[in-house]
Amino acid sequence: MRHLVGTGVLVAVAVALRFWLHTSLALDISTHDAYRVVPFSVICFWFLIGAACLWFLVVARASILRHS
Repeated sequence: MRHLVGTGVLVAVAVALRFWLHTSLALDISTHDAYRVVPFSVICFWFLIGAACLWFLVVARASILRHS
């Protein structure tokens, strides 16, 4: 149960940071003659969502293996 709460907290923090954190920090990516700017809040959002998904998959796999 605590793992599901932890995953939920990560998702909640990711969503809160995505819509609340507005900063001028960004990552510039140059491709040929064009620049693409990705804000830091978007990078944090996807990193936290990825961590939550990975955590959930590890816990789900461990739970399935334990009950088999």
